[in-house]
Amino acid sequence: MLKCNYSVYILRVFMSQLNVITVKIPSELKKKMKQVKVNWSQYIRESIQRKIEEQKMREASMQLDEVSKRVKPVPTEELVSWIRQDRER
Repeated sequence: MLKCNYSVYILRVFMSQLNVITVKIPSELKKKMKQVKVNWSQYIRESIQRKIEEQKMREASMQLDEVSKRVKPVPTEELVSWIRQDRER
């Protein structure tokens, strides 16, 4: 019985960490969704997560572009010199 109470407690803690969002869709779309066997909640959660990751990647790419605009190219000879110096150490 103690184990059961513990499980219920964990469930309550987990459930309190979830938020609810509401989306309004046309009736026709809702009918079509019912015809397709998909866990729509899971699908929407995963889609939101993918969009967040996509946006983070886009922002990181923009930051890299900004940095690369400010950085001067290094001649190959200088790179080779740095490598040799490092190997000698």
